[in-house]
Amino acid sequence: MRILTIGTGILLTLLGVFCIANAGLAFLSMAFPIGIVLIIVGMAECFSYKKSLENEEEKHWLLIEGMTTFILGVVVLTGQLAADIAVPVVFGMWVMISGIRGLVLLSQVKFDRANKVRDYDYYWDLITNILNLVIGLYTFFNNVLYPLTVLAILGLCFIVQGVNVIKIGYDLTYIKPDILKTKDEKKKEAATAAAEAHKEARRAIRKARHAKRKAKEAEDAKDFEEMIKDTLKEDSKKDV
Repeated sequence: MRILTIGTGILLTLLGVFCIANAGLAFLSMAFPIGIVLIIVGMAECFSYKKSLENEEEKHWLLIEGMTTFILGVVVLTGQLAADIAVPVVFGMWVMISGIRGLVLLSQVKFDRANKVRDYDYYWDLITNILNLVIGLYTFFNNVLYPLTVLAILGLCFIVQGVNVIKIGYDLTYIKPDILKTKDEKKKEAATAAAEAHKEARRAIRKARHAKRKAKEAEDAKDFEEMIKDTLKEDSKKDV
């Protein structure tokens, strides 16, 4: 699955290069290969979601992106996207949403405060997602900033998105079937699962203590009416 995803990313990148090289052509003349490639890439991302990724949150985002790419390919292939004015905007939204998705995931990456560094994967993802966001925004202001042809804009979108898919394939974790795992690998997985369960138990204990403390505070707290009565009693005592 990892090789398949990387291969589809390379295919999407090559499609982008081809679109830029033939930027003078009309979009409809390239609609068939574009639709086919998008469907293949979307299916590969959906299969990657099902087979390889371990991180649940990344799996859900990858499935959403794969389904979006697949649907976009079907729309292009069936000729429902024919107006040259709408094409750059639709594909711009596609890459812009992908960039936003990536930046949201990056915002949840833990920072190594001890060493004050992040690995190169973080910065690579940061750059590619920012490029996705910038190119997506550019499609909305194409005629105002620096006008490009429809295929030239799509070529930029495909290249950046293709690089993103290649990176997704590179990051995929292969899950070996249990029947093929060695005894040492099973022991290591069991130890990792036990350590994670211990962390979850400690977090649950902290949450339970916090909940008990809140319940105690709520029990000792006074209602608004009681506070008003106490205030009136104190004022009446002062008057006397």
